[in-house]
Amino acid sequence: MSAAAGMEGEASQFLSNEHFSEMSRSQQPDFAEQLAKIPPGRAAWSAYQRLCRQIAEYLFCPPLRPAIWESTNEAEVNKRDFILPNYSTDGFWKFLRDEYRAHYVVVDAKNYREGIEKEQVLQIANYLSHHGTGLFALIMTRSEAKQSALYTMREQWILHNKMIVVLQDSDVLQMLTDKSFGNDPAELVRQKIEDFRLGL
Repeated sequence: MSAAAGMEGEASQFLSNEHFSEMSRSQQPDFAEQLAKIPPGRAAWSAYQRLCRQIAEYLFCPPLRPAIWESTNEAEVNKRDFILPNYSTDGFWKFLRDEYRAHYVVVDAKNYREGIEKEQVLQIANYLSHHGTGLFALIMTRSEAKQSALYTMREQWILHNKMIVVLQDSDVLQMLTDKSFGNDPAELVRQKIEDFRLGL
């Protein structure tokens, strides 16, 4: 046992578990602050894309594997921001593999000033295929999706079994908070899918 570990063990006799929880939270990256510093709009799209990748890896890896960055299909037609391979053998991500063919979680980052529309949903839907990446995707964006996007998401699910979930800034901040308190951030994704399915 190291001296530091021994000292922590002694300290634990006098300090509460909450003290150590606060210490571990303070050592985590301040993604919320970084997110707030990136303005919406085309000028900062690259910085936002990189931050989204870092946040997704922080929230979901493990059990997902680290991101494959800006991959393309064989014809080099569809370029995805990044993909998180899903080899989970239990839990929520295995459920997504089995039920939504989420063998790879395709993620698109949209640093738009306003909510995404139909075009952005169709773009990521084109990345999804039964024999390729699978049929599940996340769109990370700054604000609530517009009605045309929501309608297109329903259409893609009903007609093509493609499940597309939008995570806006407020969702990301909630998941970061959940993670900092030791809760599973993927629970928010599960809740969004449930709300979506029950709302059809």
